[in-house]
This record gives sequence, C-alpha cells and structure tokens, in this order.
Amino acid sequence: MTPSDQGSHVMSHAAAVLSAEPTEAPARPSARLVTVLALLAAFAASMSLYVATTQALSYHARDEGPNASYAISLLAGDLPTIDTPVAHDRARFPQITRGANREEFDRHRMIWTANHPPLYYLLGVPWVALADALENPHVLIAGMRAVSALAYGALVFLVGLIAFEVTPRRPAAAMLATAITASPAVLAVAAGFIMNDSLAVAASSLTVLATLRILRLGVTRNRMIVMAVAGTLAAATKAPGVITVIMCGAALGVTLLLRDRTRMGLLRAAWLTAIATGVPGVAIGWFYLRNIVLYGDATASSALLERYQRVQVDTWFEVMTAPRFWHGWYDHLWVPLQLRGTGLHWIIDVITFVALLGLVLGVVARLRDHGRERGLVVSAPRVPSVATVGLLVLIAHAFVIIVNLAQFRSGGGNPHERYLMTIMPLVAIVLAVGLLAIVDAVPWGEIRRREEIAAALVSAFLVGMAAATFATWVRTQIHFGADRLLPEIRPLPYVVLGIGVLCALAAVLLPLVWRSRGDAPRNSTGLDPLRGFAGSPAALARPSRVARSLVPRDRAGSNVGGPA
Repeated sequence: MTPSDQGSHVMSHAAAVLSAEPTEAPARPSARLVTVLALLAAFAASMSLYVATTQALSYHARDEGPNASYAISLLAGDLPTIDTPVAHDRARFPQITRGANREEFDRHRMIWTANHPPLYYLLGVPWVALADALENPHVLIAGMRAVSALAYGALVFLVGLIAFEVTPRRPAAAMLATAITASPAVLAVAAGFIMNDSLAVAASSLTVLATLRILRLGVTRNRMIVMAVAGTLAAATKAPGVITVIMCGAALGVTLLLRDRTRMGLLRAAWLTAIATGVPGVAIGWFYLRNIVLYGDATASSALLERYQRVQVDTWFEVMTAPRFWHGWYDHLWVPLQLRGTGLHWIIDVITFVALLGLVLGVVARLRDHGRERGLVVSAPRVPSVATVGLLVLIAHAFVIIVNLAQFRSGGGNPHERYLMTIMPLVAIVLAVGLLAIVDAVPWGEIRRREEIAAALVSAFLVGMAAATFATWVRTQIHFGADRLLPEIRPLPYVVLGIGVLCALAAVLLPLVWRSRGDAPRNSTGLDPLRGFAGSPAALARPSRVARSLVPRDRAGSNVGGPA
C-alpha cells in the first residue's frame, strides 16, 4: 500500500468511526436559514463599512497608524518589529505622519502592533499599492478598514452556522445567535477601523465550524483541508488563533479516540490531530519563534508592557474575581460611551438573566427526563455528542482568553471592548439557546413555529437596538466633525447603510412569511428546552443513518473526498 493509499485508508476508517454520530438532522442548513443569516451579516457589515468610509484616521486610540504602517513596511519588503518607526512620508501618507507628529513620546511613533502575525497586514498590501497608484492616501485607510468590516460580516454569518451545527434541529437558535452577534453596535464600529480582531475571530470561527462538521458528519478530505486552512488563517492573524487550533485539534483527536479505542484508532486519531495542528504550526510557527527570539515571549506582551510603562492595577486573581469589572465590560459591548448611564445596560442585563434562567430550566428538564430516556439509550455509544464537544471547545477557548485578558488588564492594559469579540460565538449561542428555552416552556402552538416567531421578534428588537445605538454614535461623530474621510463618495456610505437596514428588516420578516419544511421535525412537542442539540440523548436513541459520502467504497477509500 502506497503512502497515499495509507492516508486515504486512515480517512476512510475515521469517516466510518465518526459516522456513528446520528445524522437524522439535516446535513446543511436550509436555503431559508442561510438567507436569513446572510441578511443579518450584511446588516452588521453595513455599519462597519459606513465607519470605514467616513471616519478620520484614529492614529493612536485604535492603533490605525501602526497597523497601516505594518502593511506599508510589508510592501517595501520588510517585516517590521515593535522598534520599526511608523510611516513618515508626508507626501504619501499625510494622515499617518500628522498622527505621529502629534505624539509626545517616540515610543508612540513605532509599529507597536508588529507583535501580531502578518496575515491581515498582507491583505492591506494591495491597498497600499493602489493608494500609491491613485495618489490618494485615503484609499489605503478605507481599503484596510473594508477588509476588517467584511470580516466582521463573515464572523456574524459563521456564528449562525456554528449554532446550526450545535443545534441542527433548531434553526431558530441559529437565527437568534446570528442576531445577537450582529447586535453590539460597539463591535460594528470597532470593526470599521484598521484592526485585525474581526478577521482573526472570523478565521477562528471557521476553524470551529469545520471541526464541528467533521464531528457531526464524518471525516472527508475536503473537510480536513478546510479545517487545516482555517486553522492556519486563524493562527496567522492573531495569537488567540493558536489556542483555537490546539483546542479544535484536541477535540477532533479525543472524540475520534473515544469512538474507536483500539490501537489503530489511537494512531488514526493522532494522525488527523497532527494534520489539524501541524499544518498551521508549519505555516506560521516561525513567526511566534521569531517573537520569542526578539522579545522573550511568543506575543511580545512583556516587552510592550515594559516599553509603554504600564502600571499594574491589581493582581491577576483580583481581576479574575472582580464581578463588577467583568459585568461592566460585558455590558459595554452593547452600550457605547455616549449612552452610558441611560439605562440601556439594564436591557442587556434582563436579556442575559432571562437566557440564563432558560438554561437552568433546560438542565432541570433534562434531568427530569433522564430516567425516562435512559432505557432508550442503553445501546448508544458512550461518547460526547457534537453539541457537548462544540460547547466545551467554545467554553475552554473563552476561559483561556479571559485568563489572558485578566493578565493583560492586571498589567495595566486597557480593556477595549473589541477584545471580547473572541468570545462572541459562545455568548451568542448560550443566549440564543437560553431564550428559546423560555419560549419552549410556553404551552402555545406547534413548538417549531413558536420558536421561529419568537426568534424573529427578539431578533427584530436586537437589530433595532443596534440601529438606534449606531445612529447615536453617528450623530456624535458628525457633531465633532470626525466624518471627513473620502468626501467625494459621501452619498455611498449612506446608501450602504440603508441597504443594511433593509437587509435587517428582510431577515426578521422572512421566517414569518417563508415556511420551510426541512428545517426541523414538525412533530416536536412538549417541554424540552435543550432538544435539538446534536447528539442529545433523545437523538442518540434514534436509528442512525450513515451518509453515503462517508462510506468508503474500497480499501483505498476512494470516496473520502466527498461533499464538504
């Protein structure tokens, strides 16, 4: 058997092992659901695109000067360090030069963002070249911002797909999770500036999505390629992407091993885990080794904290155990500076409380029904479900991020709201499932239709709140004269924003007027707030169907490259 045949055989066996997961749920979301998710994503992206094409350069507060200078250095053939000066060519980049000249200290005239991997900044290189060709420096600023804005729209869409993989029999949960992700106008504004956060979180979300599809539907060559490429993109954009790669690789390997605990199963799990983590490691690991050599750690955080003379505000433990700090940071995702003290945070707190109450109801209902279902699942494999694995990956990833943020804050770092963008997939899915659990507890009508109507109404409220919050921010910027970028295309940003609002309206109306037969079972009844999770006890009790694309046709596994 050739090495190629051996690799195909490994894929084939892994597919057969993973296909033990029940596949009664639809393999893909319906056209209606995909349309709704895309419309909500377009709404979120439209707000970010408005910011990208109207706001003056924010040199220091949003790191735009150093971020743009990173891309400029790459075009010149140099990979910058945190000691590299920002662009000082007044003729080519007057906004960056003016911003640097206003800084009091030389350390603020350096590319302090050079500790980040180069992927986002490589995407900015064509915009640098285009700005030079057109002799219009605004093109560089708007172009790099547009990359971030579109990545934010992609993130909103991907969160909905992740929610679908976790709860494939509850399309309303996917819609609501997407609306929740699109609702923080503060994040939409942040994504409209030159920053790598939205691209990094979108790539990490794609990695999680690829992992969950493999666990739910089985291993194919295409899915493994998507997982490896997505992991590479995540790790090549920002350091938290490395955490995503490690956790998704571990989740794949552990789940495979639990489903096939033989020696051969161990080897196959190790091989596929090595692919999922090794490809990103080989592709971008050199950059983190470079940081260790230059600064002493993989993220250069110690060197940056020392250079910018950050003063320790509290110990790490004190920050981690400060509920008022975390509560305020969480609320500020939805409450911009202009609206603090208006009571908007109470709305966020009430929604969160109701969702958490719904999760408690779901757990109680599951425990109550466990005895009745136990007899049905005696023969089911004792392996973690896709929902369990997915939520554990998201929870573990969020915990590591929060620990790192606490360390950053204790060292004197500023708690920018965009840093919490990384945990939005978990926040959105938990809130969506919790809110729908309350809806499920209401004995009215057919449960799937009830969820659709509730999801549409809650989504309408959330996007309306986002639009109103964003409008307040826009009025403030106009009042202070900050909307002075690209005046020659001034009507276009408002057209984009109007299209985004129309997309939001269509998204919340579509589930009410377009009835779909394939989203979920039509005979779901009764109180089961956690129903619909992939691999739930009730689902494991049903006869499993193995997708044809996962069944190898020969020893060489010629069918492992089936549909992704």
